[in-house]
Amino acid sequence: MARRWLSAWLGHEHPAEYAAVQLLSEAFGNSVLYARPGGMVELTVELTDQLVRVEVVDRGGQGEPALRYEPDSDRESGRGLYILDFLAKEWGWERLSDQRLRFWYTVGF
Repeated sequence: MARRWLSAWLGHEHPAEYAAVQLLSEAFGNSVLYARPGGMVELTVELTDQLVRVEVVDRGGQGEPALRYEPDSDRESGRGLYILDFLAKEWGWERLSDQRLRFWYTVGF
């Protein structure tokens, strides 16, 4: 649902649509998998004349987003942050005062 929304919001002709949507799939999927149960996942998107900035806020989990190891070609998961690191202009995260996690990335065009 999040991918379809962002794709429609940007439009299929937008030069950053593909990368922004692919990265949202990774960021939103990680929120679903790793955040503490319950609550909502919030999505914010900003569009400027040079980039798309996407923020995903969730309840936070035990760990912190990090490139931990080189992805193994035999693994079915563990490539998300490497894909993000390759496609995003910048990315990062911060722990909010209420322990929620804000994860963000930008895609230039």
